[in-house]
Amino acid sequence: MPPRVVVIGGGFGGLEVCRLLAKDARAGRIELTLVDKENFFQFNPLLPEVATGAVETRHIVYPLRSFCVPRRIRFVRNKVRSVDPDARTLFLHNGIELGYDHLVIAAGSTTNYFGVPGAEDRAFPFKTISDAVRLRMHLIEMWELADQATDPARRRDLLTIVVAGGGITGVELCSTVMQMFRTTMARLYPDIPQSLLSVHLVEAGERILGPLEPAHSAVAEAHLRKLGVNLVLNRKVTAVEPGHVSLDDGGVIPAHTLIWTTGIRGQTLESPWPWPTGRAGRLKVDAGGRVNDHVYAIGDVADCTDRTGAVLPTVAQGAMQAGRVVATNIRAQLGQGRPTEVRYQDLGYLVGLGPHATVASLFGVPISGALAFYAWAFAYLLKVVGVRKQFEVAADMIKSFVVDHDTSQIHDRRRMLRKQDLDPTLAGPGNAQ
Repeated sequence: MPPRVVVIGGGFGGLEVCRLLAKDARAGRIELTLVDKENFFQFNPLLPEVATGAVETRHIVYPLRSFCVPRRIRFVRNKVRSVDPDARTLFLHNGIELGYDHLVIAAGSTTNYFGVPGAEDRAFPFKTISDAVRLRMHLIEMWELADQATDPARRRDLLTIVVAGGGITGVELCSTVMQMFRTTMARLYPDIPQSLLSVHLVEAGERILGPLEPAHSAVAEAHLRKLGVNLVLNRKVTAVEPGHVSLDDGGVIPAHTLIWTTGIRGQTLESPWPWPTGRAGRLKVDAGGRVNDHVYAIGDVADCTDRTGAVLPTVAQGAMQAGRVVATNIRAQLGQGRPTEVRYQDLGYLVGLGPHATVASLFGVPISGALAFYAWAFAYLLKVVGVRKQFEVAADMIKSFVVDHDTSQIHDRRRMLRKQDLDPTLAGPGNAQ
């Protein structure tokens, strides 16, 4: 019986491991299984576009079974509940047990609210396709309620958004939301004054996009200010109450919407991982991605330093580079090649802010403006999994320049929206609750 290799998680890192081990699976040298609680891979960098209706929801997801079947990989759409490391067995829902000889944990991460009171219950996380769809439903609902409200203060609260976290996701989301508000929503709701729109970006550091080039931070700041985004720097959210967000300087922002784009924790099971964890609940691994001789962890779930001692960043390129190393090391254990270690290569970054304000660094070369925008669009199209999806996303990008954002609410409102969003008194007189 060939060795059993099981990969938990069909994200960037997990798919990279599967892609590189597929040749061995087709040749019968290993039994390769991918386990994921969802039946699709999602392209996270385009979530802001999905949340604002610029890119169609289904266009950034790719069926994992369509990836696996041609490569002779078994796909199990299920969720791992616990692990028995001694028996080398995974326990899944519905009483399913799955044995392994080599295990790769690429389960991703969850949102870290840092213990801020009210944040987990009242803030909108922004990590999954479901988060993006739910946020779009909510934003449209706020405009519908504001259109019916008669009190200007109530309208202002409904149309005020606070985004916590001035990293790439938070900055891109502020940009796309404000562009949607100033164009599509302004045309569809002509009775709502533009002066009532308000987006606040709260960042604990001295500047947004802190790890990036200072010049690029300045370009992004100028772009957001031009759109009307209020940058709240050197401040943290300390509490989230119905109708307002509290800051660490004692300030309060009246708002009905807080979007949380800062902080992650390693994904956990229903029971704790049976191996040591490090920073933010992530599994401790060596520079070869090893938890031990038979278990590996990569991506957001792994606390990894490369062979130079540098901390591996929790970004897609880090997960993919670690995935390539882990695939190599598994093959080495099977007698094919030699083991290796991660040496992280920073390929750069892309911050999509439209044709005039996009900033990027490609292999250490900083660019901005139209050239950066075309590089952003081209790079993301190449990274989207599946030729069909690439065509669909390309069409969406072109279409977004000439047509309005999609504002259809096609999902069940009572399942997708929060209870407080469905309160009919929100459109009545008084303060938002």
